[in-house]
Amino acid sequence: MAATLKYDRNKQNFEWRDAALTAVLRATGGEAKVLELYKLLTAEQAAEFLGLAEPTVRDMTYRHELPCVKIGKRGVRYRVIDLIGWTDRRMVNEL
Repeated sequence: MAATLKYDRNKQNFEWRDAALTAVLRATGGEAKVLELYKLLTAEQAAEFLGLAEPTVRDMTYRHELPCVKIGKRGVRYRVIDLIGWTDRRMVNEL
């Protein structure tokens, strides 16, 4: 059952990444540089990008609330496009 949950989570990540990429390309009129969107950020850079404190980013990563890419055994990095998709999913629509 755990493998199924992991598979579904990965499938959702791809859907969110596609939606985020589409939104960025639409917002920039197709002028966004795709390589920049897939750039890997450190925790410090991701915190600055999100407007959060670095310990908050690290804590959210530890709790699997923030999408990340594993680098080696312990290292993690954050894709810009994943962070954009994460913020889009958390957007609250005003009534």
